[in-house]
Amino acid sequence: MEDKEFLKGLSYEDAAKQLEDILDRLRNDEISIDHLEKEVSKAAIISKYCSDKLRNTELKVKEIVDKLNL
Repeated sequence: MEDKEFLKGLSYEDAAKQLEDILDRLRNDEISIDHLEKEVSKAAIISKYCSDKLRNTELKVKEIVDKLNL
């Protein structure tokens, strides 16, 4: 899945919710084989987005804390 347009303006919470929805549907065999590749690819993109967002937020918070000498 090359098109990442669905990530634009997506909050971390909404992305995590979408990822959980995909995982639930996978666990419950609710995704047909015809859509499996697309959904797994989308889940991978969302997972990376969430991971990157967490890492970037952590770095920014650390910078702020370091500047305040806390």
